[in-house]
Amino acid sequence: MMKKLALLIGVFCSGSVLANAHLEHAQLPYQQATAIPYDSTPYTPQDTMPEQCKDPMVMQYIADWEAGRVDFNTIQSNDSIAKDQRFCKTMDDDGNIMEAKDCKLENAPVGYLWKELSDAPVVIGITNGGKSDHAPHFHGQPECYYAVSGRARTLADGQYKWMEKGQYFYIPGNTIHNTPITDEQGFGVMYWYPKNAHFDGFKYYWRKDVKNLRVAEEAFDRIDALRKAAMDLGPYGTNQDKFKK
Repeated sequence: MMKKLALLIGVFCSGSVLANAHLEHAQLPYQQATAIPYDSTPYTPQDTMPEQCKDPMVMQYIADWEAGRVDFNTIQSNDSIAKDQRFCKTMDDDGNIMEAKDCKLENAPVGYLWKELSDAPVVIGITNGGKSDHAPHFHGQPECYYAVSGRARTLADGQYKWMEKGQYFYIPGNTIHNTPITDEQGFGVMYWYPKNAHFDGFKYYWRKDVKNLRVAEEAFDRIDALRKAAMDLGPYGTNQDKFKK
């Protein structure tokens, strides 16, 4: 009897392992449920790197930048970025990614550009932005900024607060963030996603992605109200006159 029971248990366990083998694989972005976002990070821009953001590769990039050993044109990507992708990127007015010739803002239709520096072991990039609007959004991965140039107001602790050159900023996952560039001097940041690699696995959520999910739509409504109060900006896509080149 005991032998028969042991045999049955063994068969049952084997079947369970086989039946649940698919659970070893993470869901793809399109299989994931839409998250309910926090309105904003509870953190604010600060003069020292937050503990959550510390990463040796990022710290070396920042040290080289602060020492003047690199600038936006000369900073180099690591080997995780394909050689044919190591150029300055921007978007056209329809949201299609394109090259910004000579890494110049005048060749960026949307008023900003970026370079990908690493896709693994951590996703890192750097931006250069002129006066330009940006859409509020969120994603599951936490994100960090280091301001390399200029200044801008960023959504922080329920307000739009100035982030100045040399400051750091931490944004937890599933938290709406937004940084319109309203100052004429522009704004540039190094950005990274601590302990997260492979950007093609990230899922970004914009307002259109939470349509009919009332609690998420209301969060975006509150952000629109904050944008209006702080910078007299309407919802993203309605401020073309304020950002004319």
